[in-house]
Amino acid sequence: MNMAFKNTGFGLLAAVFMLCGSSAAAFGNAAVESYKSLQAKDARLLTTGYRLVTGNAAFCRDTEMRAGVALHDIAQYRDRKTARAAYGFQNDIAVLAVVEGSPAHQAGIRTNDAIFRLNDTDILNDITPMQKWNGDKSIARFVQMRDRWEAALKSGEVTVTLDANSDSTNTSRTVSITPVKACQSRFQLKPSKKFEAYADGRLVSISTRMMSYTADEDELAAVVAHELAHNLLQHLQRLEGAGHTDGLFSAFGRSGRLTKQTEIEADRLSVWLMANAGYDPQGAIRFWNRYGKEHGKGIFSAPTHYRYKKRIKLFEEEIAKMIVAGRGPQGYAPPLLTSDFADLE
Repeated sequence: MNMAFKNTGFGLLAAVFMLCGSSAAAFGNAAVESYKSLQAKDARLLTTGYRLVTGNAAFCRDTEMRAGVALHDIAQYRDRKTARAAYGFQNDIAVLAVVEGSPAHQAGIRTNDAIFRLNDTDILNDITPMQKWNGDKSIARFVQMRDRWEAALKSGEVTVTLDANSDSTNTSRTVSITPVKACQSRFQLKPSKKFEAYADGRLVSISTRMMSYTADEDELAAVVAHELAHNLLQHLQRLEGAGHTDGLFSAFGRSGRLTKQTEIEADRLSVWLMANAGYDPQGAIRFWNRYGKEHGKGIFSAPTHYRYKKRIKLFEEEIAKMIVAGRGPQGYAPPLLTSDFADLE
């Protein structure tokens, strides 16, 4: 599912930074629980994305190192009193979420741990102050922290000094993380009442409404895998190279046909990505069958997308191909990733 190619300008491992624009009306349990609920959703998306990018790393052209952890900065939140009550924030930089079984989890990092040092460097004192990043001052420091974190992962090992978030006496500890190879992509949860999911070439974004609509983890993986497929197949770059035009009539004529071709490719690849990540590809059929019946008259009935019944048939065809091909030592080899990308025509 595409929902158009949007360029958000940046992407974090999870997108609780979107909360910087949503302040609680009053400090209280309801506001704290709301923040904790969003944190749980961020963790769910982080886990799904991590499984997809690590489970398919053997077949991706562009890879990076991942540890299975998402960080956040107190400065991202307008209502910092509620944020501290919900997440602790013993230091300004803390752990938003950790994937169970990931390198970070195995190293002993836990949700809400406060991070003080990265490879023996004080992460707060060593960051150069920035007035704004892409017009937003609240995330400027975090963007630098994220970039340093990802640069450190490239070395193959990261040392982190942190404190647990607890009401008892906290004891600082230093742990070493050995990251693993993953397909290149970030994931973002967008607080929104709209059914949204999109990819911008580097970032996969899913709205809270869309996540809540998914019935289980297989269905969530189906939505995320489709958007991830757009990034892995370099659809944004390929559309631009083929002369795709944006604007009012971009869904029609040649531009519409080009976009539809990318949607078909993303659908085909998505079930292979799901299988390699340990998800049931049938989840794509269940999700689109239900979503299509209830919302089929929206954007997904546009010329750029197959109607839901045709999409389901396409999923069934790809699943049958997987069964025939069989699983190799590294997983199911997706034809769309193991061959040269076809020109968009």
